[in-house]
Amino acid sequence: LFKNFLDASGAAICFWLLGYGFAYGETAGGFIGTGPFGLSDVYNHVGEGGPDGWHGWFFQWAFTGAAATIVAGSVAERCKIEAYFVYSIFISTFIYP
Repeated sequence: LFKNFLDASGAAICFWLLGYGFAYGETAGGFIGTGPFGLSDVYNHVGEGGPDGWHGWFFQWAFTGAAATIVAGSVAERCKIEAYFVYSIFISTFIYP
């Protein structure tokens, strides 16, 4: 339960800071996105009747967290906790996007 909670928290921070920009930003040579890092360009139209840009991030974050917790089941008690969290951050930031 501890690892799943920290997977979701770490995935939220890493995906918010870098992962979403890598996945959905303008491409650099067709390989990786170049922004918006930290969701700096997500505009909240609530109050004006327009769409809210956060729903897409939240939907993708759920899958990012799921991808990180799948690894938790496969390496349960087979590696040190520090190495697991480094791997989880790597999955949330670079692999899933």
